[in-house]
Amino acid sequence: MSKQKPIHIISFLLLFVFAILPLILGFGFALAYSFGLIGGLNQGFTLDNWSALFENNDVVISFLYSGWLAIASLTLSVVISMAIAIFFHKKFSKGIYSYLVYMPLAFPSIVAAFFFAQFLGNSGILSRICYQLGIIDNIQSFPNLVNDQYSFGIIVAQFFLSLPFFTLLYTGLYQTERIDDYTQLANSLGAKNRQSIFRISIPILLKKSFPNIVMYFIFKIGAYEVPLLLGRSTPETVSVLAVRKLQKFNLYDIPQGYAVAVIYTIIILSLLMLVLKTNKNEYDI
Repeated sequence: MSKQKPIHIISFLLLFVFAILPLILGFGFALAYSFGLIGGLNQGFTLDNWSALFENNDVVISFLYSGWLAIASLTLSVVISMAIAIFFHKKFSKGIYSYLVYMPLAFPSIVAAFFFAQFLGNSGILSRICYQLGIIDNIQSFPNLVNDQYSFGIIVAQFFLSLPFFTLLYTGLYQTERIDDYTQLANSLGAKNRQSIFRISIPILLKKSFPNIVMYFIFKIGAYEVPLLLGRSTPETVSVLAVRKLQKFNLYDIPQGYAVAVIYTIIILSLLMLVLKTNKNEYDI
């Protein structure tokens, strides 16, 4: 115990210096800048930057829009990957499918965004395929699925990036949690396949993957490359809005950008606390 104690202290110090301290300093800097305590135009403590930020509904719409995109792509990923794990888990445990599922994970976000911009645009690959098959009269008549009002391109790209992760997660959980044994036991006691899926398989997978879903939601709500390349100029996601304000030549917009970062950090920390509390309650049980 005496030998392990210095190791624990050193590990905590390294974690604090290289992980926790930069976050605290960054958050403090953004908070001070948003209140006018530092910066090129600082004149002391003021709430003008925050009031200017909320003069219109852009920041509220931005957060709601980012949350909606994250929820939409995550819902598709979770539902489809869970169905794959329940019905095709044996195919993904070995063979070619177990290797192919890793391929989308090798695509950086910006590469996936460029790919779907070329694939889904009204003059892209999909429109040309439809034209060659005679589905549309000309390439220009193909609906633009990029920079569209429904954010179809963003949702598809984020779905493409998150589907393999949840497929691997749920196929692994299906085996480690021995769901097959539970479903067979339920079927032997008279339960139908549908009852076994909705009352055993899905609840277990959702409960075990809830922290991962929340963590991936945090990652998706702060995505930058995909919404920047595939989204419209309005509404903007949180990250695009913050970067735009921070990089504008108007110095009065910079404190507002830091204010957006502060709000985002508070929301993320709240979600992280939710995940930690959920895990703690699970272990306590």
